[in-house]
Amino acid sequence: MELRGNRRQVLRWGVSFAFAAMLPADFSRPVLRPPGARQDFLARCIRCGKCMEACPFDSIRFFDLSAGGLAHTPYIDPLRTPCYLCQKRGSDGRDRPVAPFLRCGNACPTGALVTIANEKKVLARVGWEYKIGVSVLDRRLCLAWQYDSCGECYYNCPLRDQALRDRPPDMPAVQGSGIRPYVDREACIGCGMCNFVCPVRKHIARAKIRRDVKLTLFEERYAGMVRNVIGRAGPGVRLPAIRVTREW
Repeated sequence: MELRGNRRQVLRWGVSFAFAAMLPADFSRPVLRPPGARQDFLARCIRCGKCMEACPFDSIRFFDLSAGGLAHTPYIDPLRTPCYLCQKRGSDGRDRPVAPFLRCGNACPTGALVTIANEKKVLARVGWEYKIGVSVLDRRLCLAWQYDSCGECYYNCPLRDQALRDRPPDMPAVQGSGIRPYVDREACIGCGMCNFVCPVRKHIARAKIRRDVKLTLFEERYAGMVRNVIGRAGPGVRLPAIRVTREW
């Protein structure tokens, strides 16, 4: 009975995969794949789910059938769960690898995701083809640039002082001045941690005028400033202040 059930499950999965493969693979925005995704990723990915199973932080999700030809392929949504680069931060504030290689690529059986050594000097030099994406900072919306406050992105970056620096290279350090986040595009792998922790969100701005929107203490700390920067930026602004993109 168990064998028969497994066969039915495989058959159902195979039918849904065949149906999805016939649909167009167009999508409304650039897809953020797990680190190490090759240019021929879709041709190599067999939708086995091993990358998702291997991820220690549940960062990898799979498209459903509504995504057409992209159905059952992995992606990362930094606003929900960033890629932690298989690093775990200890009570001393230091990041330590949970595996010698990024586990998603190490688990991929077809090479759709290449294996990347879990060393920060390696992660900061991953080639453009294998990046998840690159972070883009809008200084008009950045609380650190506008109010000399925040700096959450810089302090939480797993490649701090490499991918995300405390100021642009041409800005002199002034004693007592705050963080002025600067993205080094060459070193950024696009993990999305900065995207995840950035407090410049619409719901935080709305909370200042709507009582039904409840904020955490962390969000409340920045709510007034968030409302101001979003209001000054005008309609159509893309949030949060720092986001991951594959628009090179």
